[in-house]
Amino acid sequence: MKKKRQITLAILILLLIAFLAAGCKPKQIIQERIVTKIDSTAVFSLQEENTVKGLVIENLQRELERTREENSQLSSEISKHEIKYDTSAPLKPDGQYPIASETKTQTKSLLEKEIRENEVLIAEYRKEVNILSHLKKNLEITIESLKEENKDLKEKITPTTGFNFRLFGFGLLSGVIGMIILMILLKRKL
Repeated sequence: MKKKRQITLAILILLLIAFLAAGCKPKQIIQERIVTKIDSTAVFSLQEENTVKGLVIENLQRELERTREENSQLSSEISKHEIKYDTSAPLKPDGQYPIASETKTQTKSLLEKEIRENEVLIAEYRKEVNILSHLKKNLEITIESLKEENKDLKEKITPTTGFNFRLFGFGLLSGVIGMIILMILLKRKL
């Protein structure tokens, strides 16, 4: 009688372990593969465009140097601008005499210096604008690729991995119910 109880208890423990083992599922390994596509025609066209812009910049720099040399030769010239008022005429409504003649004196070297400074500022602004426009284009491309990747990820259905609580609970509950039924059957037989 004692041996029957020990055997049934051992059987119940083995059944309980079997139910628990059936409820546990090994973790699945998720592997993700990222595929990067590069459009070689776009890369080629951008390289070609970059080369053309480099040639244009070189030509413009040569022209600028030639123009500077010509202006430096003319820098010794002085322009004169004088203003002569007609004091014999009556005053204008703004309280000034009418201008009889006007002459201003100005050296071309000062004008050339101002022009160079302005050209440098314009070149710097153009560089900044180009850099910012390239950054904007790159950001737009990145946003589009992220939108596509997000759309792809939303479409994927990822299986749940790890411990399954429902299956574990079902195994545990069925084991307990099986144990109770066996205990009731054993009590009736004894």
